[in-house]
Formats: sequence, structure tokens, C-alpha cells
Amino acid sequence: MTGFYAGLDVGGTNGRLKICDPAGNVLGEFTAPGCSLNTDGAEKSRLRYRELVIPALEELNLDPGSCLGNCVAASGIDFPAHERDCRSFFEEMGFLPDKLMVINDCEVFLYLTETPALVIISGTGSVCFGRDENGIIHRTGGYNHIVSDEGSGFDLGLKVLRAVGNDLSRRSRSPILTPLFIKSTGIDTLGKIDDYINANLMEKSQIARFSLLACQAAALGDETAIEIHRECADALWGLIRDTAAKMELDGFDLLYWGSLLVKNDILREMVDERVNKGLPGVRTSIPRITALDAALQAAVKLHHIP
Repeated sequence: MTGFYAGLDVGGTNGRLKICDPAGNVLGEFTAPGCSLNTDGAEKSRLRYRELVIPALEELNLDPGSCLGNCVAASGIDFPAHERDCRSFFEEMGFLPDKLMVINDCEVFLYLTETPALVIISGTGSVCFGRDENGIIHRTGGYNHIVSDEGSGFDLGLKVLRAVGNDLSRRSRSPILTPLFIKSTGIDTLGKIDDYINANLMEKSQIARFSLLACQAAALGDETAIEIHRECADALWGLIRDTAAKMELDGFDLLYWGSLLVKNDILREMVDERVNKGLPGVRTSIPRITALDAALQAAVKLHHIP
């Protein structure tokens, strides 16, 4: 074989690798435990990458030095130091530096188009990336779930806890949301809410799971849950607006990604309303391919960059 392309989508839970030959034929797809460089640290991340990549190359009898393009779309690539560390892991494995592209996993969809684009992600966390007409990447949000991640599943979940706490303390009423929450969790007192938050505040997925209850309650007409969605839609619109301002463009492609924006119709429609009003020239869509396939496409493009 004259060479191969590799695309990686590495999240905090799972890492995925897809490899194809120069004709585009898929040679293999592999999964292993993932990592997030900014929270798991360099040494643990280095081992996780090796556990994903080296067995795959050995199974396919491929030499990393023959890779024509490798795009690593990875969680936790937030600053230049993270990118340097990640690149060093792959160079150590034998990948050539000029055939290697390391980006944040949320950024990868920007490379589906040659034109200026922006991607807003709302899943467990949130972040917004934009690429302007000069190819410069602009980022807004997504640095830490305590002070950022606005409009995310964590944000929705925290607002659910606040709303239920206000209901239990008779400050306000959430007649659909609160019973749903109690039935789902068994947490039925202010003391239990306090204990849960103290135990799980740094485990943002454990807070984000309550966003599903907010969606269910909003669909059933709970005004508190609907207002929670409005607040999160406002926050996501703020990320979009501020990133667009950095790009200094009026017209571009806006991609929605992340479990909330893809699966929560109420939230996505609210964001759509704000985008249509504030940026009427923007074209919105949900990517038709996975982040893993987007990474593989970016790897192929990397080989063809002069």
C-alpha cells in the first residue's frame, strides 16, 4: 500500500479511529477508552492514544510513517500547549509532523466546507467555533463548566436543580418539572439536593442528565421548564453572536451539534428564532456525518493542501 489516511474523534469517554486507503476504501474502524487532555493530563492521555492507535495499525499492518494525513479531533485541546502535547504523542508513534493535524473535537465540522463557517455545540458542555474567510479560527466559551458552558446540558441541569429547590422551599412552583424530578431521582428534599450537588458538581455529566427532565416538562407545558429553555437559548445565541462579531461577517454556514441541539427540538427552535432575527443572512443546518467521518475527511484534505 502506498499510504493511508486516519481520522480520530477522541472524547472524554470513548476514542474512535477510522482508517481508509487513498481510494477512500475504509480499512478499519476502532474504539478504545477516551480521554480529555485538559483534565486527564498528558501521561494518561498519551497512554490512551497509544492504546487506540498502535493495536489498530498493527492489525492492519500499517506503518505510521506512511500516513498521508491524520486529523486528530480531540476533547481537551483548548490551548496551544495541549496541541503541542497531543502532537508529540503521535510524532512519538512515528507519524510525520507535516501529515498531522490536531484540533479540538468541536472544531472539526468547520473543515466540511471551504467557505466561512461557524459551529455551535451544546451537549454536556457548550462551545462555539468559527472560521473566517482568511481561515482564522475564533472560539467563544467552553473553558470550564463552573464559569462557562452556558446553554449546555450542565447549564440546563443546574437550572433544573435550582427550580426544584425553589419549588420545595415554596419560592416558586414547577408543577410538572418537580414531580418528574422526584420520580426520576428520589431526591425530594432540599437537604438531598444539597448533598447531590456537593457530591457531583465536578462531575458535569451527573448534573447534565437532568436536562432531559427539563425537555420533558417543557413539552408538557411546564412554564418554569420553558423559561429554562429560553434562558439557555439566549446563552447559545450569545455565543453565536459574539463569535460572528469576531469573524466580522454577515453571511456564513452555521452548524448545530451536540445532543441538546440535535435532539432537543424546543431548544433548537428557540435558537433558530434568535439566529434568524439577529443574523438573517446565516444558513443553519445539522451535519449529516459524524465527527469521526468529518475528521477523516479533514485528513484527506490535509494531504492535498499545497
